[in-house]
Amino acid sequence: MSTEKDKETDQTAIIALTRNGARMAKSLVTSMDGKCTLFVDRRFHQEGDGAEVFDLPLRPVVERAFANCSNLVLFLSTGASIRLLAPLLKSKQTDPAVVCIDDAGSFCVSLISGHIGGADKLAQEVAKKLGAEPVITSASHASRTLSVDLLGREFGWKLEADSISITRASAAVINGLPIGVWQCAGECSWWTNESPLPENITVYQTLDDLATSACTAALIITDKTESLDALLADKITVIYRPKSLEIGMGCRKGVPVEELDSLLSKTFQEHGISVKCLSGVSSADIKRGEPGLEQLAERHGVPLTFYPGDELNRIFETNPEALTSKSERAHGLVGVWGVAEPSALLSSGARDLVVTRKQTTRATIAVARKTFS
Repeated sequence: MSTEKDKETDQTAIIALTRNGARMAKSLVTSMDGKCTLFVDRRFHQEGDGAEVFDLPLRPVVERAFANCSNLVLFLSTGASIRLLAPLLKSKQTDPAVVCIDDAGSFCVSLISGHIGGADKLAQEVAKKLGAEPVITSASHASRTLSVDLLGREFGWKLEADSISITRASAAVINGLPIGVWQCAGECSWWTNESPLPENITVYQTLDDLATSACTAALIITDKTESLDALLADKITVIYRPKSLEIGMGCRKGVPVEELDSLLSKTFQEHGISVKCLSGVSSADIKRGEPGLEQLAERHGVPLTFYPGDELNRIFETNPEALTSKSERAHGLVGVWGVAEPSALLSSGARDLVVTRKQTTRATIAVARKTFS
């Protein structure tokens, strides 16, 4: 789920209007991660504090920060903050995270975009640095349950569901209705609370067991694209796409990215796996600097890894049963028995391939599923 906030992901504006606020803001800005800009009322500006000074009214400063930053920390009351922010609010998908701190530094309130925008997390971080009490009113946080729209976000999972389904599933979680989770790919450590999963949430070992259960909502973590509409017709369904699939790819010199991407898309489609789950591209060291491979990885926003020939060849000795081809021609030309299959196995850490070697006249591809503890 992309948002406008992606443009300035780590930009934080810290705005202080009072003497106490300016003192706390100056202390905070030195300890915050990421890019921070300090805005201080001219009356309380001190030489060398690195602040951008402003004269009242405050509204233009807040408007500029709201438009350009992903996080706002306001040393201002919640009432005054709401009056300033109300005309600017558009959507929780695009509005920045806003946190308010009282003039005594006692409370740090998550005010706007608590979940998706990250204000809940920001409030906790700022409160810890200032010795304040975080105030978070999000239902899932208060209930110590999972958040449907944030599940797996720290791992880069992609949410695949319409907004109505997300809202209905979230309501079911908060209201304690039976929720089923089924997972066949991705990180298993998605429940990060110290306490056990809430009693209304059950992790099922098979999809059929979930389908026949009395669960109101189904949270499905998978890299497979098979339709679940018929199987889960009576349930609110939300699908998560983990970064679980690694591809190994070989190609001739100068093959354009469009040709490589076409092979990737066609292979994933034919084998019922989601391109959203692509986690990396790998190849042989000899292909380092190949523009098509570099552009393919960049296009999909994933890392590109190259392996020395001896590492690729070692897979043919240690795990020969997983490999379907051993090319005398490739070994004679570039010193390796193969590229696509061993690269996919090395980058994924897997023992088996999801898709064995496929080829066009100028490129090869293989797919493996990453192993997660």
